[in-house]
Amino acid sequence: MQCDEMRASLVSLTKESHALWEENKDLQGRFVNDLGELHRIQLAIGQLETDQRHDQLGQARQSLTEMQRRASSLYECLQEKRSQLVKKLGDGLQHVALLQNNLISERLLEWKNRQKLSQIGIPFENREQSLDELQCDFELLAEHNWQMRTFASWQIDLLRRGPQLTDNNAQAHINNLSTVLDQLTKLLCMLVSQSFIVSVQPEPVLKTQHKFVTEARLLIGDKLGIRQHLVHTNVTVRIIAEEEARMLSIGQMGYPDVKTVGTISNEYEKINMDERGHMVCKFNNSKLTRIAHRKPPPKGSMDMKAMGVASPGPNAMMLTSQAATDQKYALLYNISSFQLGNLGKFDVWTLSLPLMVTVHGSQDCDAQGAILWQRAFANVNRCGGGPEVVLASWPDLAQVIRHKFSLFTGGKRPLSDTDLGYLYEKLYAPGSQEGKPISFHQFAKQDLRDDVGFTFWEWLFSCMQLIKQKLLKFWDEGWLIGFISKHDASSQLLQMPHSSFLLRFSDTQTGAVSICFALEDDHKKIPFHLAPFTIKDLDQLSLAQRIITCPQLKEIRFMYPSIEKEDMLKYFESEERQKAEQESTTGYIMSEIVMVAKTSNKTPHRGSSFAADSPSPLSNQSTKLDWSPGEVLPGGANNNSMDVGDELVSMLSNSGLMEGGDVEALLGPGFRPQLPSQPLQQIDLSFVDQFGQPVMGMPQFYNGHHE
Repeated sequence: MQCDEMRASLVSLTKESHALWEENKDLQGRFVNDLGELHRIQLAIGQLETDQRHDQLGQARQSLTEMQRRASSLYECLQEKRSQLVKKLGDGLQHVALLQNNLISERLLEWKNRQKLSQIGIPFENREQSLDELQCDFELLAEHNWQMRTFASWQIDLLRRGPQLTDNNAQAHINNLSTVLDQLTKLLCMLVSQSFIVSVQPEPVLKTQHKFVTEARLLIGDKLGIRQHLVHTNVTVRIIAEEEARMLSIGQMGYPDVKTVGTISNEYEKINMDERGHMVCKFNNSKLTRIAHRKPPPKGSMDMKAMGVASPGPNAMMLTSQAATDQKYALLYNISSFQLGNLGKFDVWTLSLPLMVTVHGSQDCDAQGAILWQRAFANVNRCGGGPEVVLASWPDLAQVIRHKFSLFTGGKRPLSDTDLGYLYEKLYAPGSQEGKPISFHQFAKQDLRDDVGFTFWEWLFSCMQLIKQKLLKFWDEGWLIGFISKHDASSQLLQMPHSSFLLRFSDTQTGAVSICFALEDDHKKIPFHLAPFTIKDLDQLSLAQRIITCPQLKEIRFMYPSIEKEDMLKYFESEERQKAEQESTTGYIMSEIVMVAKTSNKTPHRGSSFAADSPSPLSNQSTKLDWSPGEVLPGGANNNSMDVGDELVSMLSNSGLMEGGDVEALLGPGFRPQLPSQPLQQIDLSFVDQFGQPVMGMPQFYNGHHE
């Protein structure tokens, strides 16, 4: 059954359950009244027999028989309505379970995964609209779950107050309804806790002493009257180690045991209802002021036995074996304890995606590489192995690089298939097994070649930085070829019908652009490659200025493939004129630049080497039955009075006629009660436990704040 049909069916089931509850209340009241009438008639017959009023005894006994027949028929009808209500609530429970499993385990998980991928540039259209649709279903499930819990509670109370017969029918229904009530409560507790999510993730790489922006949202809305329960609560955000975040999310660590590893200013905020009906908490002025990076082990101490670790199993934290930029963290959001009616106290929390923390700009490259891999290939629910052990195919990695490139540089021109082909050849060094899955180590830890001191990611990251800071116009207009090897650049220039030059990224130096050109000498073209320029070089003199003043390019009219050099330079005329005027006022004299081909193979060494989502534990559940919170039904918490002839019930109780045998004696020898014929349908709630939820009435599974 499709979700839309399931929703409509759930709404219908709730209405039918309400109608059946009203019928049960009415029938039980009439049945109790009939019992009272039977008791009155029997007393009258007894008095007539004592007075020997034989002329009236026949009529009285006939009235008793007719009343017994009517009461027995009414009881059969009551039993049928009781069974119908139990079945209807069981069907409603099944609909709630199926819809909730689909909502949390599939649709919300998909939304979180798309949110994760959007942080590396993969488009996530209609993000807010999709989340609003999820909220509508959270609210729908909360409302109808609460109503069915109310009907089950009322019916249990009604059955306990009614006449008890030896057929044990009422107790059988009570047992079934208690099971329905417990399972609905379990689902509702899960629904509330899983509705607390990070609607706006912080930046994947946080910098100390810099503000960050994030937002948490309670998708349950105000359907259970939660708003009034959160008036005096705060939402706190803390930073914790990703290892503990992983253990917390899979239930291997309790919330009270989590340790904070840094300091955040403005870490408290209120959760409020905004104009769009969202229960949100916005952190707009928070700042990570301190982080306790775990020190890497000293050289020669990497032996696991020496570190006291028996085996690096999947759950081994190995905190001491990580360098600073290998350490991941997470933000932990927690709503302070609040009472929610008879559901008990809630300690609701959620986690951000894993993130990195840097204290210096030199760490940014390594941090960005690690978090890119995590966002692209790690499980959003933190299950499975860490991102370092995940292997990626080249087609998957290529798409990740394509999106990250556009996001990072802000460029309008995406990486082409030719560009990605060049990156493929660079990543798969000659002699390596092409097509083999790529590891994170190969991507961001292993030197690109034996003769260079940088990784593939360091090289690509520096190219993106260069484009973003200095060459964005060149890239967007196609004036910067960029991703082409020195050999291929020479071949392409030699095939051109006229002398041309092109701009490419250096293979032997990170973050540097080189000018390649071909000149004719004795009717023969000869390629030249000028020494590359870094960001620092281009800070002193822009690339356009260098092209204008380069003597070797004065006679060359075309940029590869067939762009007029002058057309390109016209764009920079006003910009260069302004820069020249600024330079003249500062005493800088622009001299002719003579550039030479780079011949040295010596390369500088790489720089210093330097995230269910979230089950929320609840407190022990109260066993008290009440009708709060919220006024889901007309009359809400006060609508629990039952017009079943309370005076008659009191009279029958005082007379001792509520005992099974006496009630059946009233109904006469022809009364034959029967047990319920249909057992309660079994509902699969195993998905609830997958999110680390405490099991109702089983505190040994509790993993949160215990009251």
